[in-house]
Amino acid sequence: MSIENYERIEFVSEGAVLRGRLYRPAGVADDLTNDVPVIIMAHGFSVLAAWLDDYATDFAQAGFAVLLFDHRNFGESDGTPRYGFDNLLQIRGYRDAISFVATQRGIDKQEIAVFGESASSLGAQFIGVFDDRVRAVIAYTPVCGNSATKFDTSNEKFDWLRKNWSDLDLSTVPARELAVRMCRLHEGEGPVIVDGDAAVGYTTRMRKKYPGEWSNQVFILQRKLESQFNEPRLPAKYLKVPTLFVIATDDQQPVCELLTNRRCFDLIDAPKQLTEITGGHFGLAYRDTEPYRQAISAAIRFLQSVFGS
Repeated sequence: MSIENYERIEFVSEGAVLRGRLYRPAGVADDLTNDVPVIIMAHGFSVLAAWLDDYATDFAQAGFAVLLFDHRNFGESDGTPRYGFDNLLQIRGYRDAISFVATQRGIDKQEIAVFGESASSLGAQFIGVFDDRVRAVIAYTPVCGNSATKFDTSNEKFDWLRKNWSDLDLSTVPARELAVRMCRLHEGEGPVIVDGDAAVGYTTRMRKKYPGEWSNQVFILQRKLESQFNEPRLPAKYLKVPTLFVIATDDQQPVCELLTNRRCFDLIDAPKQLTEITGGHFGLAYRDTEPYRQAISAAIRFLQSVFGS
């Protein structure tokens, strides 16, 4: 399938227009009489939806529709502050992407999966718990924490999140902006979130391959809430839909520690699959490499098992 085999789409989320692409399986773009499963995909921390084009293309070639979009404040989507990272608004963005794609012809509304990678893997897990339209969750290089992470013995925090995730009036809890840098490039100010040469190499390579509005400067939006939507160990144990974790065994990121990711996976009380791949946090991103092939194959097999494709 060629890279042009998608249509540009947009939908409204919390007053902002979010934009992306709707990919169709090869051979069905002009024949929408048969509904197909759909994967809702969004990018991770401070990257662009376009950087996941290879994955979206390969999923479509395997017979799935894909809605791939830029989070609010990033890429082609609207929203301010620009490059403002807000977990709660991203979770609501997944919600509204699902609502939008359910209105499109040729989409099976009973077969919806959500995909997240790195930081967005957390949002994918949360929406997989919160939204009963979701039938499956895929988390690539999931963010579950590290050896210092304390796992909750009470449901109190998560119960508050479940109650307030969709309806809480955010105008009553204004956000404070924390300036950070995505990686160790000499662009922007603030502490580096994703350290190491691999992160610099990844962003440099993707910026060249996919020119677009990207910034190493990011603003983490922090709100004073009773519980936070960025607590990585929280959602896994509440998942009740089939879930795939694709873990990089040599992940360099402190919040993606191997043992903690395995512990979160063990907590999932639903049909689940775990694929562990050598290749580092960014190694799974490069098409025509063995880590990429292992990751995409695992995801396609998982979706076929869930949706019977």
